[in-house]
Amino acid sequence: MKKNIIHTVVVAAGVGKRFGTSIPKQYCQIHGKTVLQHTISALSQVSAIDSCYLVVSAHDSWAKSLNFDLPIHWVVGGAERMNSVYYGVQAVIETVYDTVNSDLHSHWVLIHDAGRPCVNPSDIKNLIQTVCDKNYQSGGLLAVPMRDTVKQQSLVSQNLENQYVVSDKTLDRSMLWLAQTPQLFPLVDLYDYLTIAINEKIAFTDEASLFEHFGKKPMLVAGSQQNIKLTFPEDLQFAQVFLT
Repeated sequence: MKKNIIHTVVVAAGVGKRFGTSIPKQYCQIHGKTVLQHTISALSQVSAIDSCYLVVSAHDSWAKSLNFDLPIHWVVGGAERMNSVYYGVQAVIETVYDTVNSDLHSHWVLIHDAGRPCVNPSDIKNLIQTVCDKNYQSGGLLAVPMRDTVKQQSLVSQNLENQYVVSDKTLDRSMLWLAQTPQLFPLVDLYDYLTIAINEKIAFTDEASLFEHFGKKPMLVAGSQQNIKLTFPEDLQFAQVFLT
């Protein structure tokens, strides 16, 4: 059976404005290692991954001074996450084009955010096996079902000094999932969709929403609640617990 080749693109070009630290969140320390090193370490435990492309800011002065558990292909990112993902995938496809007798349709891209260091390697393995074994061309992503009651807000505005938010209605949480990364997609389709999105300025929040825009239905593969995205400073405390 034809072997699928898995490239991972780790997006680490952001500055983490909401994180409130003097350095980007991916370089904050947890148990003597940076967040980014923990993230790469988790990926290194997945034997199916064949290569790792690390997308960093053009002004990054930290990443290349660190030791990682995987060989790194360096990529310079863009102003927004979608641009950084595009540059990462572009680097993958350029490398693949240079490979003699390479079948482009056997290549997949696993995209992961640097700010998710607590991802479980077994969940990544399950994502790859579930999507690739079925050769599911719409791709897939780790996600978890909603556990809490979900409210849709409505803004009540008397004037600028007296604004408040109220609950407009309760959504059916049985149909709702929280998207995570990694997200896994066929290289050719991912590159084509990204190129169109960049050229036509189509905004998307993650690669799954990009595929949805083009009529695809990515597979939801159950992940873990511990795969938190570091967004606010207090999230480091949770990560410290999960990474012990």
